[in-house]
Amino acid sequence: MKVSLLTFGTRGDVHPFVALGAGLKARGHEVDLATSTDFKAMVEEAGLNFREIPGSGADYFAAPAVIKSIRKSPSSIRTAMVMPRPTVDEVADSLEKMYEAGQDADFMLNNLITRGSGYAGPGVPWGTVSWWPITPTREFRAYKTPDLPLGPAYTRFTHSMAAQLEWAFNRPAVNRFRGRKGLPKVSKSPVGLLGHEQPVFYPYSPHFLPPPADWPEHTHVTGYWYWQRPDRQPPADLVDFLDSGSKPIVLALGSAWPVYGEETLALVRDAVRHAKRRLIVVGGPEGDRPDDEFRVQEVDYGWLFPQVAAVIHGATFGTTADVLRSGVPQVTVPCWADGPYWADRLAELGVSPAPVPFQKMTGEQVRAAVTAVVDDQRYTERAAELGTRVRADRGVETACDLIEAWVRRAEA
Repeated sequence: MKVSLLTFGTRGDVHPFVALGAGLKARGHEVDLATSTDFKAMVEEAGLNFREIPGSGADYFAAPAVIKSIRKSPSSIRTAMVMPRPTVDEVADSLEKMYEAGQDADFMLNNLITRGSGYAGPGVPWGTVSWWPITPTREFRAYKTPDLPLGPAYTRFTHSMAAQLEWAFNRPAVNRFRGRKGLPKVSKSPVGLLGHEQPVFYPYSPHFLPPPADWPEHTHVTGYWYWQRPDRQPPADLVDFLDSGSKPIVLALGSAWPVYGEETLALVRDAVRHAKRRLIVVGGPEGDRPDDEFRVQEVDYGWLFPQVAAVIHGATFGTTADVLRSGVPQVTVPCWADGPYWADRLAELGVSPAPVPFQKMTGEQVRAAVTAVVDDQRYTERAAELGTRVRADRGVETACDLIEAWVRRAEA
């Protein structure tokens, strides 16, 4: 069969789709992966067919107004208001590219930013991926909704609120695209059909966040999607650094480095030295390299993280997945979007101290968190236990099984 995967955003939005695509290809399926040209090399390294979606996810964090907004507040809505915003016609043009990418596929899979490709009517069976729960439940509130003591009815209502917001975002471009195709406009939100008429895939571990009992049949928590990249030799000088002393701590802030900046690096450097540890910085601003610090622009987290004492990160979906798999404790400094959501969950599970929110971060807070994660063995023990369970998940394999079953069902 042929599968079309559509994703857009930062590396954390693309890497899991590459992992799934590689898994499908290993089973003999043909896979197209449509995303921005930022990740063309990664897609082709995995042996997948690259299809372009116009634009660049990296542009979002590079915009001064976005950086300023996130430094004031972690609110995704606030930041969305100042992000570079394409016109309705530009989004409709992108939907055209996604439509073309899915036309000869047996199944199409999208995510948050590309979900409009499903609402637009692709004409092929499709499903969606979400990095956080979007399926209505009475067990917990929708992502980023107010915590009010109004009982289960309110809890479930928050999911309706979130669905309407998503549809309001997608509706103009979806209906513009459908008009070009001679299709009728969609007036009622189709978001509520997800998990019923289209499958929803949550590529995180059920040991990290168990699925609620009231979720519909076609809503699946699969386990994380990890890509076993072709063998690469790690930097020899990094290997030497790891071997030359006690286990260091890693600071990995990914595509959000422009927001965190040199101030965060300085606070973390001070806290790590206070804990009498060495530091590995992945990415980040250029600068001096002290003897107790190693700087690397890119490295395989699956290789590096199991060898360190702890990882300091923003708790975004992708890095959280890699640290959980490694089985090492964490310090979270969330700045926006899903970071605060997952940081709270990590603390609940006992694999990290309480989050240190970026907007209110002080040197004292960072010092306390780093000292706690180094000195308190309970974090290390709990992280190792949870890591064993996460590694036992069959995330990619489970998702492949479900996609194959859905295609067989569609063909029946």
